[in-house]
Amino acid sequence: MEGKTIYLVTGANRGIGFGLVQALLLRPNTIVIATMRNVSQSENGLSSVETATGSQLIVQAYSPDSDPAGEASKLTTSLKAEWGISKIDVVIANLGIGTDFHSGLDSTSESILKHFQTNSLSPILLFQKLYPLLSTSNDPKFILISSSLGSIGEMEGGVPSLAYGISKAAANYFVRKVHFEHAPITSVAIHPGWVKTENGQNFADAIGVKEPPMTMEESVEGILKQIDNATKQTTSGSFVSYDGSNIQW
Repeated sequence: MEGKTIYLVTGANRGIGFGLVQALLLRPNTIVIATMRNVSQSENGLSSVETATGSQLIVQAYSPDSDPAGEASKLTTSLKAEWGISKIDVVIANLGIGTDFHSGLDSTSESILKHFQTNSLSPILLFQKLYPLLSTSNDPKFILISSSLGSIGEMEGGVPSLAYGISKAAANYFVRKVHFEHAPITSVAIHPGWVKTENGQNFADAIGVKEPPMTMEESVEGILKQIDNATKQTTSGSFVSYDGSNIQW
């Protein structure tokens, strides 16, 4: 695997995660580790994704919703033991849920905890377990696919998104913490846009909009541009949109 760039993308079976895997595999000499809750090559489209010369797809199970620490440990062990992975250059923490969009008054404790476990705790534990592999890279990057709904500074008063919003805000805090605590690692939170995905449609339904305005392809192109251009001196420790504009924490 010498001379290859290795990416790990969580939540890769659909939506933005699937699009990121597709785009990355078109890059020569690239290994993409695609994780999903349920691995079945016969049931997902990754088995037919086109790959460039010298590129490789590795599909791994990772379902952190109920046991994020255990799942992150199993993933790391499997990558080392089964695939001989000794480094990861870029971790894209894309997996998340957005199933309940209600106001602060109407949000339940169950919903808040569910979103926090998947959207906040999971990427933190994933980073902790993958840190030895990231730290081996010459240019390590930890990328969180976040959301502008997690912005406190740009909060829109009437948007019903308490559980989802605070879970993303907590994850954003961790991204900035990584920037200051780990000098070699570039860490960025990226808002992917309001995309035609299941989570995007859930939010559209909650506010009475027919559908999100952005295609997955538009979002993926912008996200990868931000990842490629990110350095410790430029956007590390920042919250940016897919188009490069800054978002308030």
